[in-house]
Amino acid sequence: MKDYSGYAVYYKKNGLEYPYGVISENYECKAISEHYPSNIKSYLIQIEDRRFLNHRGIDYKAIIRAIFENVMAGKITQGGSTITQQLARNTLGNNEKTFVRKVRETLKALEFEQNFTKDEILNLYFENVYFGKNLRGFRSAGLYYFGKDIKALSNQEWLFLLTILRGPNYYINNLERSKKRYNFLSKELLDKNLISKNRHRKNINSEIKPSSNKLNVLRNVVAPFIVNRVDEKGKKLISTIDIDTQSFVSNYIANSKYPVSIIAFNKNEVIAFGSSYGTDYPFISKSNVGSTLKPFLFCYLRDNGVSVNEKFSAFSNSLKWEVREVEKYKAMLDLEEALFYSNNNSFINAVSKIGVQKTLIFLSDLFNREQSDFFPSSILGATKKGISIYELGLAYSMFFSKHNITDSKLECLTVLNKIFRNKLKLDIENAFLKTGTTNDNKERFAVLGNPETTFVILRNENAVADYSKEGSFFKEIRRNFSSYFSSKTNYKWI
Repeated sequence: MKDYSGYAVYYKKNGLEYPYGVISENYECKAISEHYPSNIKSYLIQIEDRRFLNHRGIDYKAIIRAIFENVMAGKITQGGSTITQQLARNTLGNNEKTFVRKVRETLKALEFEQNFTKDEILNLYFENVYFGKNLRGFRSAGLYYFGKDIKALSNQEWLFLLTILRGPNYYINNLERSKKRYNFLSKELLDKNLISKNRHRKNINSEIKPSSNKLNVLRNVVAPFIVNRVDEKGKKLISTIDIDTQSFVSNYIANSKYPVSIIAFNKNEVIAFGSSYGTDYPFISKSNVGSTLKPFLFCYLRDNGVSVNEKFSAFSNSLKWEVREVEKYKAMLDLEEALFYSNNNSFINAVSKIGVQKTLIFLSDLFNREQSDFFPSSILGATKKGISIYELGLAYSMFFSKHNITDSKLECLTVLNKIFRNKLKLDIENAFLKTGTTNDNKERFAVLGNPETTFVILRNENAVADYSKEGSFFKEIRRNFSSYFSSKTNYKWI
């Protein structure tokens, strides 16, 4: 798998690209770039370390000057750290004001100077400097505060980022102070002939309005599942994320009483995802998925000779398995009734008629897995390696694609719409729902959607492993999805 760490992730809306997050293996938002403007590097040197090009990591004159100024002021007003020392501090990740930390910082700075050119040190600085929040580097700061990438930042926006360097949180919360420092720095750049009078005038007359464009941290393992296009030169991933659906999913997770993971598909592409356990959880965590496989089995059985009127025992099965049923039923159920009530015995009996091994081959093809991953109990949703909610959602999205609807699938969807209406109390045509429980009822699955969008929800850690307690799960789904689904929309599969 390619390492996309540091790549910025974008989503598209109305034909335009907007930043969504950064690929990172820790909590920090660190977006990397291969190019930082040379004039901005000159500004940085003038503002932070005028003798940067001449010293070897430690500027003794600056240290002596800082000591003198601090003594005269009666407090610490200046530091003597060079750009290289600041880089060392940022990479060490330790801001404690101790002698040991200062020694480590100095040694690290000397190491940088020995192993890198001055320009390489500047690039590393631009990439690693801390900007408050969980932001690292100028690119992340530009994406967060202005919603813009490196090349799109204006001269005024670059100067603002240089302005807040010494105290990002302080200056962001004191915009009047930041404006004064901004004007001061612009005048200093003018005095050193680094900018023109016209540029200085534009700087001081400009009104900089930083914002808070939340940047999400995504694990590298997520990238292949959401990438639509890769811009290697710009270190960008253009994703399949639909921001409105993503906001809906994120709010659902944030307001859930229990840990929950959700993924959403449209046209077989991931358009939203999230989890209480981390962004990678929907893709890498696998478990048994219970009765959520029954709709696939229903269609397979109907396509292979099981008639709509044929009934099967709901109380026992030909394989002599002891299985738990959620409710009591009639003694005999046809396939539509078995699907509606999610009766295990009836499905075992129907599969036994067609052939267990043939059915397992169908499931392995459906999930693009080795046949050895499936065994007889896969009829009830168990597999050797488990199934992720990404795999489950993709299977539903592809199997029930609007362009791939058959008579058996329409029969199945009619039953799933009845389940949707019964469980969620929402009167919506052609929306579907199928649920499943595993791990002694501590994991609850719900696959639902309409002809356009498929959602998979996994709720974990149900405190009471009691089958009579499923009401709260459906209430939570209904509360959230009643606003997502429109009762006025007449959804159509064909």
